Amino acid sequence: MDLGLDARQEETRAIAAELAADLLAPAAARFDRDGGAPTDHLKALGARGLLGINVDPRWGGRGAGVVAYVAAVRELAAACAGTTVGMMVTNMVAEAIQRFGDDAQRDRYLRPITAGEWPAAAFSLSEPGSGSDAASLRTTATRDGDHYVLDGTKAWVTSGGFAGVYLVTARTDPEQRSRGISAFLVEPGTPGFEVARPEEKLGQHASPTCQLVFDGCRVPAASRLGPEGVGFKIAMSSLDGGRVGVSAQAIGIATAAAACAARHLADQMQHIEADNADRQRELADCAIEIDAGWLLCLRAAALKDAGKPLIREAAMSKLFCTDMAHRVCERALRILGPDGISGAHPVERHLRDVRVTRIYEGTNEVQRIVIAREVLRAMARQA
Repeated sequence: MDLGLDARQEETRAIAAELAADLLAPAAARFDRDGGAPTDHLKALGARGLLGINVDPRWGGRGAGVVAYVAAVRELAAACAGTTVGMMVTNMVAEAIQRFGDDAQRDRYLRPITAGEWPAAAFSLSEPGSGSDAASLRTTATRDGDHYVLDGTKAWVTSGGFAGVYLVTARTDPEQRSRGISAFLVEPGTPGFEVARPEEKLGQHASPTCQLVFDGCRVPAASRLGPEGVGFKIAMSSLDGGRVGVSAQAIGIATAAAACAARHLADQMQHIEADNADRQRELADCAIEIDAGWLLCLRAAALKDAGKPLIREAAMSKLFCTDMAHRVCERALRILGPDGISGAHPVERHLRDVRVTRIYEGTNEVQRIVIAREVLRAMARQA
């Protein structure tokens, strides 16, 4: 079995590694300290083809596939997790537009996204009163002639405030649950659409996260993505792929933290006499778990590239990789000792950045429910 990258995948990874070293890494500490939107960096990623990695070249994408995508995410996240999540969500929205949109929507939105003309695209599913139970969302979209009128509030929207387009889910049929949800492409500046100030967060300060408020927001019916009632399907299929990306992001953060710990331990072994056996064992555990997570991530990515179901595999990958990355960051902190808790040291930032990976794209508690459900369904089919 060949687990290496092919030429196109390696080219994509190498571009990401170059941008991570030249752009993201030098600015990561500043963004962590001062916040802000990394619009120039995201546009630079787009200009090199990293905002449409799995989008057909017909629409301006790289067409390199999902394995190439996770390889790029891993490189970028090791440098700056916050900028990387903006890149990830943009890729997710671009793929949804490619899959569910019509040619007019693809032409209008995919080209500026993939070319880096816009710094980002945004995905808005969660609401203040509906997170894990996304089907209970309350934002409404009421048909009014050749328009829909959107009313409601969305929460925890990545790249809110500077995205070029927002994929918004809203209820078009109050009598239905998940089948009463539709999806819309909403442009900034639309009357009745406002972005609230960014949230104050534990980590990933290079990723502004905002609420969206819709108050009588009129959008053309042509802005609906897919038929009425398929918005929940669009969201869930996007999240399956998104979970693979979060796996790679977590692996990138863990890789960076483990590298810091390894450099510290190597330096300590050269300059002082001490028994480092316990810390060496912890470093070994980091290396083993990072490799194991990468294999789970590659399996899920390869399934998506092949067009095969990946609900269970994506959930397994997301659950293991994000839990693993948190463990690795904590081990790195122990290996570094007092140096690790210094605000000037990246391991402290990595630990704060990695925490949210166990929450977004479906909490890890929900992933366990998904995995168990899929295991039981498989057993029922075999019975």
